[in-house]
Amino acid sequence: MKDRFADKIDDIDASVLRRLSKGKKAVFEFGTFAGASAMTMLPQIKAAGGHLWCIDHFHEDAYSPEATRIKPAEILGHLVERVEPFRAHITIIYGDISEANNYPEGFADMVFIDASHSYSLVKRDIEIALRLCRPGGTVCGHDYVQHYDDCDLEELETFADIGSGFVNGVGYGVIKAVHEAFGTPNKEGAVWWVERD
Repeated sequence: MKDRFADKIDDIDASVLRRLSKGKKAVFEFGTFAGASAMTMLPQIKAAGGHLWCIDHFHEDAYSPEATRIKPAEILGHLVERVEPFRAHITIIYGDISEANNYPEGFADMVFIDASHSYSLVKRDIEIALRLCRPGGTVCGHDYVQHYDDCDLEELETFADIGSGFVNGVGYGVIKAVHEAFGTPNKEGAVWWVERD
């Protein structure tokens, strides 16, 4: 069972998320899956007396082999068990990232984007995050392994919006959308972040 729900966040990324979530009271996570990043942020959010809203459709990537895909009910069940110690500090929303539009503008202190990774969907998620996050808050995300200027731009333009947006371990969809929105963001490990204007 453990291997089926393997965490997809490494020690460097976890360290960055712990720092970014410290003192935050209203945090949204776009894309939760089995809860690796949620569990990384929840101790800091709880210590601040805050709350984490996790939004996901809980379907595995359509590009993974169907025979090995985990059903949404299994993922949700695993997540609910995992976050049990923080149940007073978390809301799990089973749906599309656009559900975040049901919350007031400027409601969040931080939005962490790690849902779909194609350019079009990351661009949409950033637009939703910018509306949701208060001025001075943090908009951040995962799977940003290198800056735009370090990419093969022809490869980036070719693959950013095809399939998952990933080629050879590089999330070109994420990189292109983040670059268009923010230029060169802060980056450590595969986590990027900016302070909301």
